[in-house]
Amino acid sequence: MRINPKYRQLTFVSIMSMILTFIMSGIMTYVLAGGFIPHFVSAWMKDWGVAFVIAFGLNLFLPAKIRKFANRFKKAQVVYIFVISLIMTFILSFALTAFAMNGIVPHFVSYWTGAWRIAFIIVFVLNFFLPQFVGKLVSKLVVQQPALH
Repeated sequence: MRINPKYRQLTFVSIMSMILTFIMSGIMTYVLAGGFIPHFVSAWMKDWGVAFVIAFGLNLFLPAKIRKFANRFKKAQVVYIFVISLIMTFILSFALTAFAMNGIVPHFVSYWTGAWRIAFIIVFVLNFFLPQFVGKLVSKLVVQQPALH
């Protein structure tokens, strides 16, 4: 399958969103359900669907704004990874916790912060190497334009 170069960014955002939300929703489902429950996979896939829609939307506009902010710092790449991981996991973990618990219920904050902490650590680490991996994958999928002579 070859992709038109004009869809490069959309392809990158889609693949990044799919991979990160797959991992994060699995972690969130495990933490919020208290382990591998009988219907773990179906609960995980529901959570993944919710997480993907949210992350895809956020990944379309957040990175440029965060990159602009991070570029003010000497360690811009680390600041960027920290801030994007923080914001994405904050929003996604909140939504997934509310979804799993059928709303904001008693003890919501303790469940949410417990799951968020774990998700943040994993997403923060993934954000150091996953974008490069996905970038290489997308480069292989994009149709190369013939060189003009």
